[in-house]
Amino acid sequence: MPKRWFDPAFFTDEKMKRATVPERLLAAAIIANQDDDGRLRGDPAYLRAITFLYDDYSLEEVKAMRDHLAEVNPNIIVYKNAGDEYIQLRHHRRYQKPRYYHPSKFPAPPGWPFEEELPASNQKETEQQPSDNHLVTKEHTEGKGKGNNLDLDKGKGIGIGRGMAAQTPSPSTRAPPSEIQILHRLTECFKREWGRVKAEALDKVIPREPTAKESAQLRDLARELSSAGGCPLETIDEAFRDVAGQPQPKMHISYVRKVLRAWLGLERGPPG
Repeated sequence: MPKRWFDPAFFTDEKMKRATVPERLLAAAIIANQDDDGRLRGDPAYLRAITFLYDDYSLEEVKAMRDHLAEVNPNIIVYKNAGDEYIQLRHHRRYQKPRYYHPSKFPAPPGWPFEEELPASNQKETEQQPSDNHLVTKEHTEGKGKGNNLDLDKGKGIGIGRGMAAQTPSPSTRAPPSEIQILHRLTECFKREWGRVKAEALDKVIPREPTAKESAQLRDLARELSSAGGCPLETIDEAFRDVAGQPQPKMHISYVRKVLRAWLGLERGPPG
């Protein structure tokens, strides 16, 4: 799941002054775990797991927090479908602009799409129809007259998770990179991002050369990504940096594969 972003103004939102501190933490967890359509599971057990893993709130308390948030902030919609509970963030598209859009796996709330979710004249989308794993690039331009009324599901400013900025790409008519191009970038990143530096020359990277096994893994990963519809080369750069930047980095190709499949929304496959 792509990482979501907060505007610092979230913490001074007038609508949130009626919420308790634990409810504000729950609101932040809801923003962080929404999908590209602004939806997530809304049952108290799930919300407790993503928000209060180290606390002792009961399911009844979490449910009360969730319902009170929906009461004080109309941007949170709690609804049921076939007996299951879900949450929809009404204004998510104002603030969350995923680089590659993936439709929600959760059912839409009653009345969807809301008026503001309908395609606007200043919104562009590629005409190419997506296959199961194909990536569709969208461009969203900022709407006019936002005003100063702050919404719960804002998403710019404070990063959650990986350190890539959620920038909107320009529409492109270029064909997806070929398998050879993907392999070249994978190998280049392996050498550069996972290289070594000496204390006396911190500005110089000693490339890490892949072993025969690692070269085979890189070839397999390039073939897998190409078969799934392609992968932007910049995303490969970010994946290697993300793995290398973890507190306890595990610089294995299998971890890069896991990150890329998660970011691209691909179904879990056999290990590489």
